[in-house]
Amino acid sequence: MKYLPPLRVGRYSLIVCLLYGAGGALAGEPQTFPSQPPSEKIYRLSLEEVTQLALRNNLDIQLAEYDARIARTEEGAAESIYDTMFTAEAEYHSDKSKQTSTIAGNKTLDNDYNIGLSKKAATGTTVDVDLFNNRHRSNSAFSTSPLTHESTLGITVTQELGRNFLGIQDRGDVKITLWDIENSGYTSLEKIEGILAQVQKAYWDLVLEQEGVRIQEAMVEQAKRLYDLHQEKLKKGLVETPEAIAAQAHYEARKNDLVLAHHQFEIRVHALKLLLNIGEDDSRPEPAEDFSSPVYDQPLIPSLQQAFHSRRDYKKALNMIQAKDLNLSMKKNSLWPQIDLTATMERNGIGDHFKQAVRQITEEDHPDFFAGLEVTLPLENTEARARLKAAELEKAKALISLKLLERRIAVEITDQVRSCNIFRQAALSQESIARLQKQKLEEEEKRFRYGRSETDVLIRFQEDWLEAEEAAAAAQHRYHTAMVDLALQEGSLLDKYWKTVSLEESRLDK
Repeated sequence: MKYLPPLRVGRYSLIVCLLYGAGGALAGEPQTFPSQPPSEKIYRLSLEEVTQLALRNNLDIQLAEYDARIARTEEGAAESIYDTMFTAEAEYHSDKSKQTSTIAGNKTLDNDYNIGLSKKAATGTTVDVDLFNNRHRSNSAFSTSPLTHESTLGITVTQELGRNFLGIQDRGDVKITLWDIENSGYTSLEKIEGILAQVQKAYWDLVLEQEGVRIQEAMVEQAKRLYDLHQEKLKKGLVETPEAIAAQAHYEARKNDLVLAHHQFEIRVHALKLLLNIGEDDSRPEPAEDFSSPVYDQPLIPSLQQAFHSRRDYKKALNMIQAKDLNLSMKKNSLWPQIDLTATMERNGIGDHFKQAVRQITEEDHPDFFAGLEVTLPLENTEARARLKAAELEKAKALISLKLLERRIAVEITDQVRSCNIFRQAALSQESIARLQKQKLEEEEKRFRYGRSETDVLIRFQEDWLEAEEAAAAAQHRYHTAMVDLALQEGSLLDKYWKTVSLEESRLDK
């Protein structure tokens, strides 16, 4: 895996780092309330840019990728049964045992130098090629020569026929391992998708706090106008002192709430930075998007289709069914006897030295052929029958689990689509309520200027508008986070932001 710069989105680069700071305590005369210290560099990021940054920087995503890469190494381990094996052997044997006859000799010396290659094919066929070399020295009177060299070249072919008929068991083990690896990849993708959902929700949390700052700033302006108006009327004797004090207290409370809103915004900024794994300097991200009014209801059928097409837990369940079905077939084959058909063809040469002995293997025709059939069958076959029964039960269990998952997906998607549509209606309704509360406040301000209203009523109307604006922002936030949850439950969140490559084709294979 290559470590990339913190962000490269389109033509723009970003190095966004942690910054601590919030507005100081506000009191006294009217003043401005900057959302950040003047030295800070603000980088406004869209939701897609934040998501792409998380894909490249988030440490939990990198850990999930390593999990899949580690699991992929099992493919090589499973296919290792088809590896070519090389063997080499050297032996020395000196025999000076006492003999019963003097003509048998009292000294024998043997040196053996053997090499071989063995390869198993996917058809269950094992081919062995061996070259044996023996150097023999003896002082026996029966030996035609005191020193002889013998070389033998042989090829042996063994074909498994019974329970591993034409390699069905070996290929089945490899295929099951590949399904397990694929499921591990799906698990990693699920983790990454869950992290992306967390990042996007953190982004909408930041948008909510940014909207809260905007609302509080508007309320400070409203409270300031009311405060200034009362100060002006107090000088002219048009209002009583308690009313002027109430306006001032309301103004101070609004400034205090603005400080708290800035503080909450900073907390959300730091939470997003942590998820994006970015360091510290005088730069920081801010959302480039705000809450947009949803226009259309979310349809149910496309969401269900998307879920059954993209949900990775559903794909894992389907792979599990295939694995259990193949395992059942393999266990049925295990009831068969072990049958091995073996054929060996050898040619040898004898000479005074190895070179001559090896040359005679091809120059002279002295073949040695062997063929055999070996059958092994446990008479009761208790273990194979027990494993077959377990495989049947495991497949039945997997089928029930798949049906349960299908029902759960259908219920989850149906409930989430309904929630999104209800939250959409609630958001639109809250926006309308906020507009009405603002109109009510504006009309009451006109009445107050003509002396037809009271300070307490005007403050209460400002509070009503504040609550309506905050409720509208909360409703929008609830809708947008619900849409993130819907994309997560559909299994479409990662694909939306990672369209051109799949996890298996990119970093996990590097």
